[in-house]
Amino acid sequence: MATEDTKQAKTMEEAVSGLATSEEGSTNIVIDPEVERRLVRKLDMYILPGVFITYLFSFLDRTNIGNAKTAGMTTDLHLVGNQINIAVSIFYVTYIIFEFPGAILMKRIGANRFISFCVCAWSLVTAFSGFEKTAGGLIACRLLLGMCEAALLPSINLYLAMFWKREEIAKRSAVIFVALTMAGAFGGLFAYGLLRINVNGYEGWRWLFFIEGAITFVVGVGLYFAFPDSPEKAYFLSPEEKKLARLRIDVGPREEQIDWSQVKSGFTSSLCWLSGFTQMFADVYNYSISTFLPTVIQGLGYTGLKIQYMTIPIYIVGSICIFAFAALSDRIQRRAPIMLGFSLLTIAGYAILLGTANHHAGYAACYLIVLGGNVIPCLNIIWINGNSAPHYKRATALAMNQIVGNIGGIVSGQIYLTRESPRYKTGQATALSCCIASWICTWLQLWLLNKKNKDKARKVAAGGVDTGLGDESIHFKYQL
Repeated sequence: MATEDTKQAKTMEEAVSGLATSEEGSTNIVIDPEVERRLVRKLDMYILPGVFITYLFSFLDRTNIGNAKTAGMTTDLHLVGNQINIAVSIFYVTYIIFEFPGAILMKRIGANRFISFCVCAWSLVTAFSGFEKTAGGLIACRLLLGMCEAALLPSINLYLAMFWKREEIAKRSAVIFVALTMAGAFGGLFAYGLLRINVNGYEGWRWLFFIEGAITFVVGVGLYFAFPDSPEKAYFLSPEEKKLARLRIDVGPREEQIDWSQVKSGFTSSLCWLSGFTQMFADVYNYSISTFLPTVIQGLGYTGLKIQYMTIPIYIVGSICIFAFAALSDRIQRRAPIMLGFSLLTIAGYAILLGTANHHAGYAACYLIVLGGNVIPCLNIIWINGNSAPHYKRATALAMNQIVGNIGGIVSGQIYLTRESPRYKTGQATALSCCIASWICTWLQLWLLNKKNKDKARKVAAGGVDTGLGDESIHFKYQL
């Protein structure tokens, strides 16, 4: 056993030594594939479970309002008209405002401290949401929840890019969307059990907030110890592995200060804006079905607690599929074909909901919607993550993706109108239109990136001088 450990340590040392020599002599980096596979497996094992759990509870705490709505919250808070829709949408106002500063500051503050603080903060907001008495209290809690959750998605995607190469990142980022989709399944499961509680005068929907908030707080504390700030500070890596983990990702200089020129480059990039608009349209249909799936199923004629457990198999199928789509994307090293192909399932699902009142067909359509619903939101973020560099431009690009994208979140809360029950035609038609719009924007991104790659290839062939930084270098090839 000792001999085997010594052999592995020697192999790692040789890999790092060979890497350093290559780094000095050329831009080519040569790493022993087996050594790298062992390192990547260790990163997966220690970091990804924390990412999954964080996002699972993030989306549970965000979307449990949909479960609470069908369980009596509307009556108990005396909500009238479109007040529930306002409460769903208002979340994204503070979400949008606080995304950019959070994404920029995450690296400076430290990933474990920053993410742990965010999770603990929103868990307390969730738990105290169970004490709401009026519509004003509900809206105030939703604003606070948006503020606390705001920076999580761009920060986690940025964090993943600090440990995995862009050729590897789709499957890892997909863990986020698997968690989001599984949150729908767990949300229905939790709701089915917790909504039965009625203790000390607190209705079941209040216990949904109390218990989910308490569990999330424990998760937040655990993340402080689970997440390393960087490869160099990963407690589970040996000194040689730490050096290899950093060098295989980035052999350039370390960025200790915020580079505002990179931030400006991100804000002025046409690609970043187009990615944001793609995300915006996708978030309209994706967030609306995530929040209002119980309402849609109720509109199909199903009643009671049966609504909650009918959402579970839909989300399980969606979780399996989004991971499969991301794995396929990494395997073929293409984003756009997967996005364009499988999002057609969601278009078909919304068309069915809009076109028929048959409850069996409508329930089957919900499977199609969730099956393909995450493919554009997930891979679009991965796409801009891999096509933006250096660090602070990537941070800006991811923040912009979410800032523009979450305008769609505001819209999503307004499209399922209570007065249109049970068919909710405005909701289905808006979601269908936005799905088509995001599909068109994906085509435009593909066209733009292909054009940029051809322009760079011509400059390289002509012996042009490389004056660009990061993804603007003529040697940087955009993923398609």
